Amino acid sequence: MTDANFLREQLALVRELAEQADPYIRKRLLALAEKYERRLAEQSRKTQGQL
Repeated sequence: MTDANFLREQLALVRELAEQADPYIRKRLLALAEKYERRLAEQSRKTQGQL
């Protein structure tokens, strides 16, 4: 499993958990999801730059 795949799986899991969480936890989980999205975007830019 690549790092990008791991991040995508974690992102999906965090979003799924956020749907079921109370408002305080939801806010924190969504903030974590944003961090995963930023990391995925950075990896995508790096990969495109190597081509």
